[in-house]
Amino acid sequence: MGGCKGKHKELKKSTCGNGSCCWLGYKSFCRVNCGRPETEFNSVVYGNDWWVGSVVRYSCRPGYLLVGDPASACQSSGRWTPKPTCLRICLRGRIDINERDIDGSCSSTCPHKVYPGAFLNHGCIKISSCVTKQSGWTRWFSRCDFCECDCYVPCASSG
Repeated sequence: MGGCKGKHKELKKSTCGNGSCCWLGYKSFCRVNCGRPETEFNSVVYGNDWWVGSVVRYSCRPGYLLVGDPASACQSSGRWTPKPTCLRICLRGRIDINERDIDGSCSSTCPHKVYPGAFLNHGCIKISSCVTKQSGWTRWFSRCDFCECDCYVPCASSG
């Protein structure tokens, strides 16, 4: 791989791969620029540095769930790594679910649990707004509550 001269004339590895870079402090700037990253109507991208090695972050507008890596990096080919998608989600309703089934823990903290991602047991891709479901008895030595949570599904399948 090629190298390029740094701030103090030392040879550094070129992140461009061909020596066509210069250094500003710790960061290299290449002649290669990936240009404005792609966004969809339902996503927002943060970052205004589009040179090789730069990273931008994506988030979704309310009502959408981010699927994939939220970061995208500018590569020496002049292309961004794959961007995530924003999946439209709709509230299916409230479900009862064992606290351990949400994230594997049993900590009696239903109100603090949120689970984004595939959740095949109940068909939810996101669970939030959980509250502890009141039961008739408690086990003082190991309390694993049932939670009542909002269940979100992809809008296309909510009908």
